[in-house]
Amino acid sequence: MTASLISELGTVAPKVEDAPKPPIIGMALIAKMCHVILLTGKIKGHSPLSLLLIAAPEHGKTSVVLQRACPAVVDVTDATGRGIVEILKTKPNISHLIFNDFVAINSHSKTVRAYTIAMINAMTEEGIRTIAFPGSVESFSEVQGKKGIIACLTMDLMKDGRSWFNKIGLTSRMIPFSFSHSPELQLAIKDAIDTDYKNIKLNDRGKMSIPSIAISVTISTAFTNEIRKIADQKAKDLKDPTGYRRLKQFRSLAKAHAVSRTWKNPSVNKSDIDFLHRILPYISYDKCENLPDQKRERT
Repeated sequence: MTASLISELGTVAPKVEDAPKPPIIGMALIAKMCHVILLTGKIKGHSPLSLLLIAAPEHGKTSVVLQRACPAVVDVTDATGRGIVEILKTKPNISHLIFNDFVAINSHSKTVRAYTIAMINAMTEEGIRTIAFPGSVESFSEVQGKKGIIACLTMDLMKDGRSWFNKIGLTSRMIPFSFSHSPELQLAIKDAIDTDYKNIKLNDRGKMSIPSIAISVTISTAFTNEIRKIADQKAKDLKDPTGYRRLKQFRSLAKAHAVSRTWKNPSVNKSDIDFLHRILPYISYDKCENLPDQKRERT
């Protein structure tokens, strides 16, 4: 490169702007679900929940979870067990890891894969506490070592009992959200593509609002009883042996939805219970439910 050209360009490379992301059409309910899941990491007395998005290819699973920036997450294309430990060390304030492609872990050797699985299991269950490496020992606080995950899978892989995530029971500890596109939504998406999304109103895609500290949320006795009924029915549908885990999950979801409304003295109300009812049809390991048409879609 000549001196004159260096002088013309300067010593700092010109800034390259990120390519604009197309709007996510008909996915408001999933975006809301992801936001609520992330907020469970900021509910006092609760651990962050994990979410499993299940849908066919080209349904926007990855796009919707990466659409809006959020300081509470790290999105991971691939990872090893040691890599997960490094993330926990360097990003102590995050609440969730996003795995864009959950099956990527399968590409590693059997030994590496087994260790990665063990770390994910520990991180999402009791939390990673102390790890002894050759020549060093790493310790983590409860908050630092316990994280949730958001992962994306197809229904075919979800039903494959040979998959590692099914063999270890990881998926049973996550909230499954299985969805599909209705014929009407497919037409709307194709119409938007035809016009390069010019006629689509863009929603706010800035940073997702997450509090920096844990927030206490109250629930009245009446809403406590209602959440119990919802959780018991869904536990029965999913053939959960006791329903304990599902009840904890629904209480966390209701509280997190309350925080999505307000950070100031939040208390679970009817709108939070309505949200639980809205997502119930999608909480399934074996059946995908059509997302609401755009005319009926609401957040």
